[in-house]
Amino acid sequence: MQEQDKVDSLQDVITTPFKDLENFTQWLLTKGSEVGWSLVSAILILVVGFWVSTKFKNFIENRMIVRGVDPSIRTFLIPIINIVLKVIIIMFVVDRLGLNASGLIAAIGGIGLAVGLALQGSLSNFAAGILILIFKPFKVGDYIVSQGNEGTVRSISILNTVLDTAKGQVITLPNGNLFNNPITNFSTNEFRRLDVNVGISYDDDFDKAREVLLNVLEKNELVDDTQSKTVEILEFAASSVNLAVRCYVKNSDYWTAYWQLYRAVKYALDDNNISMPYPHTEMIIKNESNSSTIPFENKD
Repeated sequence: MQEQDKVDSLQDVITTPFKDLENFTQWLLTKGSEVGWSLVSAILILVVGFWVSTKFKNFIENRMIVRGVDPSIRTFLIPIINIVLKVIIIMFVVDRLGLNASGLIAAIGGIGLAVGLALQGSLSNFAAGILILIFKPFKVGDYIVSQGNEGTVRSISILNTVLDTAKGQVITLPNGNLFNNPITNFSTNEFRRLDVNVGISYDDDFDKAREVLLNVLEKNELVDDTQSKTVEILEFAASSVNLAVRCYVKNSDYWTAYWQLYRAVKYALDDNNISMPYPHTEMIIKNESNSSTIPFENKD
């Protein structure tokens, strides 16, 4: 009996590791298949979700274009919508992998708070971007001047506004500084006043010069006939009488009319013998004769 017990004990010693290995292998296969399926499904959700979010984002953008939504609003909202959709998909992936989504959200919130405190200027630019879209002091395509910078608005993004200058330069302005400073928008109204300042000689006839310059304005097709045309004396300068030539043209025609009128004014004054004096200084030398002297008389 004792020998049988020894045999059973020896058999248990030999077979137990194999049983444990079999159990471990079975557990590994079970868990491995579960983890593998979770990983495959998570990757599938990520790929398909990103594809669907891109299609949905493009659909929203196309609907905005069809409905004539302002380009400023489109360029501002579309990136935000894209980010939000992708964050939602990533949360689904995290949940599918069996991770603690609430803990991840809390961690992201804490990181977001820390980043927000470190980037207060960027948050103010973000808020200013939203205010620009709400109050619309300008929009994409407008010609504006602010803080000594001027150009055509190319885009309004989350943090910055990009201008294209007439010299082909690109200026990026923070939305916060832009919104909190005076902005001159030349594109809000359909028409814009065009100023031509020209000087004539003091010896020239003002009435004749005025008639010639008014005729120049009348002949130009880009000058709006429904609004006032003005030719008056602006100032008496050191070497010329400066005239203010004023008219109104469409914003889209401003620079074309600008070049045309300056050229036409020069030709018209030359044809009518009205001079445009250049700055000069006249020196007058006064030669005084010696004053007569009265001789001293001694009355003593």
